[in-house]
Amino acid sequence: MQYRYGVVGRCALVFLFAAWAATSWADALTDRAKRLLDQKKSQEAYDLLLPQEGARAGNPEFDFLLGLAAMESREYERAVFAFERVLAVQPNNTLARAYIAQAYYEMGELETAKREFETVRKQQVPQDAQERIEGYLAAIKSAESNKVSGFFEVGGGWDTNVNSATSNNQVAVPAVGGPLVLTLVGQNSTQRSDAFGLVSGGLNVTHKLSSEWALVGGASGSGKLNRKADEFDTFTLDANAGVRWSKDKEAITLGVQAQDFELDWGRFRETLGLIGQWQHSFDEATQVTLFGQYAALRYPTQDIRDANRKIVGAAYAHAFSGDAAPVLFTSAYFGREDELADGVPHLGHKPIGVRLGGQVRIAAGFSAFANASYEHRKYGGPEPVFGIVREDNQSDFGGGLSYVVRPGTTLIGQVAYTQNRSTIDLFQFHRTVYTASIRFNF
Repeated sequence: MQYRYGVVGRCALVFLFAAWAATSWADALTDRAKRLLDQKKSQEAYDLLLPQEGARAGNPEFDFLLGLAAMESREYERAVFAFERVLAVQPNNTLARAYIAQAYYEMGELETAKREFETVRKQQVPQDAQERIEGYLAAIKSAESNKVSGFFEVGGGWDTNVNSATSNNQVAVPAVGGPLVLTLVGQNSTQRSDAFGLVSGGLNVTHKLSSEWALVGGASGSGKLNRKADEFDTFTLDANAGVRWSKDKEAITLGVQAQDFELDWGRFRETLGLIGQWQHSFDEATQVTLFGQYAALRYPTQDIRDANRKIVGAAYAHAFSGDAAPVLFTSAYFGREDELADGVPHLGHKPIGVRLGGQVRIAAGFSAFANASYEHRKYGGPEPVFGIVREDNQSDFGGGLSYVVRPGTTLIGQVAYTQNRSTIDLFQFHRTVYTASIRFNF
């Protein structure tokens, strides 16, 4: 028994010696890295620290030195990840957040850099650091005056109701002597589920004409291809162009919008309209917007559905400070969609709705987002077949997670649920869409 304890004791001593040696070596490593950085030998410091990242990641001193060496070696992506690990352990490390902002600026991620710099600016920082931050923010504002940005996204998922149809195979129709129950036939008459792939991309341009005036425009397209129900494949192409006036805390934008929506690769709906908005910024974190929209909706193969749509509304957005950097937005709107054909008042309606959403950072590289909306639609006359006025109440809920694999590249997983309640059974439906995608910003 004495021999057994002796073996255990010797093993413990070996373990303690190994731990002490590793700690001493780690201190020597960081000390040497500090000396190299002081001597402006950032590349040598980076080459020294990088091979140990797998073993030392999570140690704030190591991560900070690695981030600093990466910054000075122009390895900005590696620097962001290192400083994010520092913040995970030391959420109040203002210097680490400032370096993250600088790294994003150097990579051209101006919107993210601006948000990070504004977060740092609200905290207690030395005067010289404050001046540098103001310099970066001024440079970002100048760069945003003339810029081109875009994205490309590809993914796929599962849609429980690709045709937005009722799940009931029978509907009641008013008739003499009592309601008549009809059975819906055909696979497209009721809810169909299917897997799908999607691809989308877009481009936005801002060209400054003067200190107050700018031309703005953009174009985007998206396609959703179902695995089996290909007759419900969709393609959407959007374009917009306009002029923006901004001064101090005010901004006014006027423009035109166009959309081509195709179903099963055939022209389904074409939209052309005008939009105007006034935006007031109370400060860097709070904005309120009033907007109005007029759109001509045209259906090339079903002109009886042609209509003109008018919408007015207001929106509010606020970005909170703190490590989680939560963002909240909400809006409300109302309007009317007037049918153009004679004798079809049941095709026109009056929409009124509200929307709410937000985003919050939950860990290094991870963000969570959620949104909800509700719209009530009252139609202009009795539906001919059913003999009653249609009223719909549609609710939408969505949420998900995003992970920044590297600056400009984001993985996104989300789920969206829609439920439409109607006074007419045929138009009631519910739908859930699960999507996973990867998005590239440039």
